[in-house]
Formats: sequence, structure tokens, C-alpha cells
Amino acid sequence: MEKEKILVIDDEELILDIAREILINIGYDVMITSDGHEGIKMLLKEKFALLLTDIRMPDISGLEVIKHVREHNKEIPIIIITGHGTLDVAIKALKLGAQGFLLKPFTTTELRTAVTEALEKTRLLSDNIRMRALMPLFEVSKEIISETDIKKLLALIVEIAVRETRADRACLFLTDETTGKIVMEEDYGFSPASITDLREKHLEKLSSILMKENRPVLVVPGLPMPEGFEEIPGTKEYSSIYMPLTVRGKGIGILSLSRAGAEHPFSLPDVELVSVLGGQAAAAIENARLYEKLEQSYMSTIVTLSGIAEAKDFYTDKHMKDIAEYSVDIARKLGLSAADVENIRMAALLHDLGKITVPDDILKKPGRLSEEEMEVIRKHPAHGAKMIESIEPMKDAREIIRHHHEYYDGSGYPDGLRGEDIPLGARIIGVADAFDAMTSNRPYRKALPMDKVIKELKDFSGIQFDPYIVEILISILREKGILEHD
Repeated sequence: MEKEKILVIDDEELILDIAREILINIGYDVMITSDGHEGIKMLLKEKFALLLTDIRMPDISGLEVIKHVREHNKEIPIIIITGHGTLDVAIKALKLGAQGFLLKPFTTTELRTAVTEALEKTRLLSDNIRMRALMPLFEVSKEIISETDIKKLLALIVEIAVRETRADRACLFLTDETTGKIVMEEDYGFSPASITDLREKHLEKLSSILMKENRPVLVVPGLPMPEGFEEIPGTKEYSSIYMPLTVRGKGIGILSLSRAGAEHPFSLPDVELVSVLGGQAAAAIENARLYEKLEQSYMSTIVTLSGIAEAKDFYTDKHMKDIAEYSVDIARKLGLSAADVENIRMAALLHDLGKITVPDDILKKPGRLSEEEMEVIRKHPAHGAKMIESIEPMKDAREIIRHHHEYYDGSGYPDGLRGEDIPLGARIIGVADAFDAMTSNRPYRKALPMDKVIKELKDFSGIQFDPYIVEILISILREKGILEHD
């Protein structure tokens, strides 16, 4: 991390040399000048964390230097160096914005203390301003809470935490809901070796301490070490905040943030900021976990419903799963996104779900159906879509299910859509459905030969089927060796 830069202005060369040596030895980047006018120019050109200036100088006084500086820089802390520490001078300097005095001759301790206190006061003021700016974190909260994908959420939490605290390293650990063990889920800025060491040797102890304390722990190099943290790697090189994540008093994880070096350690306002963020993160993680469980429940329901539909229609044993496999192959060949592929897979599994509403005497009738009976059959896609209307993860699959019996020329049902007005997923399932039906043994006939199946698909391209989807399926069959190349 870059050292803080200090400017010293004094007309005594000995004072300049002593101040520079002391400040460099305690870790600052120091520039000096014996000319007040030159010092003002330097302050305009470069950014300094602190100014030390003598009061009495030949061409321009320290008070005049402060006046010039404050015209352009309201924030920089200023310490007056003087051998004439009168009340009158003190009042004038304070009115102009000085933070403190250093009386000549000064000791190393006095200089260190004056500089440290001036910089700390400035940091506290800056931190207070930052705390007043915490409100934007509630905007961040909206971003976090809206993410329900647990992996994306954890990465987002770490990204935001690093950005808001200017941390150099970060780790996010979660408690496994099944085993109860703490597991590292996401990290930033760590080497693989240090991550392995932390995970294998120190993670359980760290978790035990924090979950017992149930409060954030601040570790700052050079200050007394919190009990139990002596052996945690990096505590001597990094300032760190360890934040237990809790929901309704129950620990669900840990957020750890670190800054390198001792120049800019974390402070209590940083801990407060991380506490706010940690509360948001814990709520978002719990929300995402609940959503994941709900989605798993939905998927279990889908599998069950798919089985019910298969059992009801004895002509189509494993029909839905086979169609789902063909549909996924086609979707991937088309280069669709993972989300679109998953929607098509779910729709394929449930495309005939609406047959549950069809009476058995119609569904299992061995002979030709009457027009009235066909009208009942034609309603099953719409009924299937309606049955999953309230299942949010299936929202993108509903229209596919509704329209999987639409024909490319517009003669299908239930809405008579044509061409590319038919959802792509429905066009894919329409081809996969027909292919599976023709290649499967049925009670009333055996599976058709592959050459006849391909001829049927091609003959009805542009009528029942999307011609391009037919060509894609044929290319997949060739790649799999099911169909010989021409």
C-alpha cells in the first residue's frame, strides 16, 4: 500500500533534517523545503496527507502559508511548528484551520504523537462522512437481495465488501446446513497456498471463536491481539475485520476482510460499515437458500407430475424423458444459453402434463377418436400450461408447453400460431416429440425404420415442423452414429 506523504516547511535546515529522518523511520514519505512559497507550489502540484509548517519564516509566515493552502485545500491536516507558542498565535492558527502545535525543540515521541493524532482526527472525520454516506448501502441491499443464485450471490457479496471497504483480501465462509461444518465458499486476493493453510489448519478454530463471540472482531497489527487470533495467518501483516453472519441469532457464516500494512488499518467506522453489509449479506444468503430449497421442491414436483402423466398414458413409457434428451441436444446445437436449455428441458419433461385432465376412455381408446374427443385432446397443452401457472421457476417453460402442438404452417393448436411466431422451444419439442413417437414401439405398431422416420420429418418440414430444426436433429443423429452420412 502506498505510504502517506508529508510536507515539512521550515527555514531551519536542522529542523528539516530531524523531522524528515524521524518521519521516514516511522513509515512516511517525506518532502521538505525551507521556502514557504515553494511549499505552497508543492501543495498545489502533489497530494499530501499532512503539512507541518514553521510559524516564523523570512519571506512568508506559517499563518500566511495556511491561508494560501486553505484557499485550495480544506481537508489537509496542518501542524504548526513553533518556538513561540503564544495563545495569540494558537488562536489565529486554529481559526485558519490548524489541527495542532509542535513546540521547538521537539522529541521523536512528540513529533510522532502530533502527526499520528492529526492524521487520526482527519481519518475519523473522513470516516464519519463515510458513515453518513452509508445510505447507499441500502441500494446495494436491493442488488444483493434480488440475487437468488447462491453462487452468484456469494461472489457479489465479496465484490461489494472489497469495493466498499477498500480491502486487499476477502473470504466468505458458510456453515454447511447438513454437516454443520464451516466451509469456504468465495475468496479474493489470497494465494492458493494461503487459502489451503487457512482452510485446513485454522478455519474450525476461527469459526468456533467467532460463533461463540457472535460479534465482529477487529485485528490491527501493533495493537493487543484478540484472544485466540495469535495463530491465525496474516494477523501481523494485515489489519482485519472478522464478521460473523447471523440470521435470527443463528450463525450461518463468516465474512473476513483484510488490508495489508499498518499505514491504513481498519477502524471502528469500518467495522460498523461491515456490520451493516454483513446483516444484508446474511439475510440475502438465507433468502437464496430458501429459494434454492423451494426450487428443488418444484423440481421434485415436476418429476412427480411427469411420472403421473407417463403412467396415465401407457403408450408413452419414458416418452417425456426421451423427448427432453432430444430437445436438449437440439437446443445446445443451436447455441442457446444454459438458462434457455434448462427451460426447454423442463418444458419437454412436462409437455404432455395436460393429459392428466383427459378422461381415460379418450386417452386410451384403441380406435379412431371422434371430433368431440379430438377437441378434448387438443385442450391438453393449454391445460398443462395452466397447471404450472403458479410455479415461478417454470414461467419461461409455460408458453413452450402451451404451444408444442402448433404447426409451422399455422394448422396446429391451441392458438394456430405459425412459423417463428411459435416459441423456439415449442418448435424444438414438436420435432423431438414426433421423432420419439415414430422411433418407439407402440401397442398398435412397431417402431418405424430410421429411413422412413427421416422421410416423414423431411416431408412435413414447413408444414408441421420447422425445417431448420429438422436439419439440426438430422445432423445430431449423424454425429451420434444413429444415422449414416449421405
